[in-house]
Amino acid sequence: DALRFFSPAAGPLNHHGHSMKREKQLELEQKGCVHVQMDLLKMTMKLEPFNDPVLLQRVLELALDARKMDVSASPYDVSEYGVGVIPVETSEGRAEYREQQVALMDRAEPVRQEVLQAYDLFLALGFDEHIQEKPSPERYAKAEPGGLPWRKNPIAQAEAVEK
Repeated sequence: DALRFFSPAAGPLNHHGHSMKREKQLELEQKGCVHVQMDLLKMTMKLEPFNDPVLLQRVLELALDARKMDVSASPYDVSEYGVGVIPVETSEGRAEYREQQVALMDRAEPVRQEVLQAYDLFLALGFDEHIQEKPSPERYAKAEPGGLPWRKNPIAQAEAVEK
């Protein structure tokens, strides 16, 4: 979890250090991490209402299973909610967790590919080809106090072209 891996005290043990940046997420993300399966739900929801509801159901089921596994390995006793315990403090518990993690990752891979295909289809249907190949600078604009406005004024652009 974040506290264990990214606290300042854990920094020397983690070869990425104790802080990570959002820009590095795609480079550093590991498909076996249970939190990635939960993030898959977040990314799928960003496509609503353009998703196939069956795909959304499959992603939700994966995310719920990932969350259940995550809670099972936590230090909290949630057995009264029907969630088992994975004793990750023991070698047997770590082996059990690893086994479930790999099974979840294998189950998630075809669903992940479907989500990527859904994004590709959305982009192909929703945007001109030239926008996909070379996005305008406004897509990567940075808001800074006193900086230039991030939106271009279409009237000013038309007047500049006429001159």
